[in-house]
Amino acid sequence: MKVGIITGSDYFIPLAYTLASHGMQVCIFFSPTEDIVAQQKVQAFIHTTKLPMQTERDPDTDVYYWLETTRPEVVFVYGYRYLLDVRRFGGIPAFNIHSGPLPSFRGPSPVFWQLKTGQPTLGFSIHVLSEKFDAGTVVWAKSIPDQPHYHYAMVNQLCAQFCIEGVWGILAAIQQRLPLPEINNGNTPAKYYKRPQLQDVMINWEKMTPVEVCNLIRACNPWNRGAITIFNGQELKLMDSTPTSTQTDAAPGTILVQDDIFHIACAGGTTIKTNMLYLQDGYIPVYYAAMYGIKHGMKLG
Repeated sequence: MKVGIITGSDYFIPLAYTLASHGMQVCIFFSPTEDIVAQQKVQAFIHTTKLPMQTERDPDTDVYYWLETTRPEVVFVYGYRYLLDVRRFGGIPAFNIHSGPLPSFRGPSPVFWQLKTGQPTLGFSIHVLSEKFDAGTVVWAKSIPDQPHYHYAMVNQLCAQFCIEGVWGILAAIQQRLPLPEINNGNTPAKYYKRPQLQDVMINWEKMTPVEVCNLIRACNPWNRGAITIFNGQELKLMDSTPTSTQTDAAPGTILVQDDIFHIACAGGTTIKTNMLYLQDGYIPVYYAAMYGIKHGMKLG
């Protein structure tokens, strides 16, 4: 069976490898993004596996020309930035792999918003490709409990692994000419979340509890190198944190140094502790923070 994958990230690699390992004829259309590391991973994967891949930068090649010349029997879209015109697929069954539950987390960054909003479970979906973003019939869904050590990249990696289960089910149904399931999320309201903007990744010490700060840091790690706060008028990022039971009367955002560990006061009179910072394009363990002027009693903005 010839399976096409349309992608703009490296998330597709576990799926493509698994399908090819089981004898599927896999062909890939890749639209490079600004993520150089992801591009390098994709190129290394293609070099190793020798799977056929065309990129959007190839002369006279776009995704519809690729569809017309490759003619896959089924297409999976995963991590592709642009809205595709399903009318130009020529009847090829097409599905989108979405790293969030639908319809409650539509949009380009569902993992970020699930983590930031503190969802107790994290969801992944596969839906029929439609004329609107993330609006087609859901044919596979999975949820897993959130864990304190999960961060943005790890959750995307989990989606890349778990979605293979859904893809196998879809391929089996197509091969056996069986109807695909329709996952009904009941009365769950539809909501679209935009791509994170500056204000979405900044810590508001006056309003955010320790758990909310920690959730934001996980949602920003590693793609944004942590959540942003302001130190002496410049951007400082927190790359890890844990809520504590420490009570304090210090103003929210105040740094409290204990045994070379930063405790930072949050809303509600409790604190987080953090061990790693990012400042001026460098990673700084907190035991060296004083060398950069970040000291006990200072207040972050």
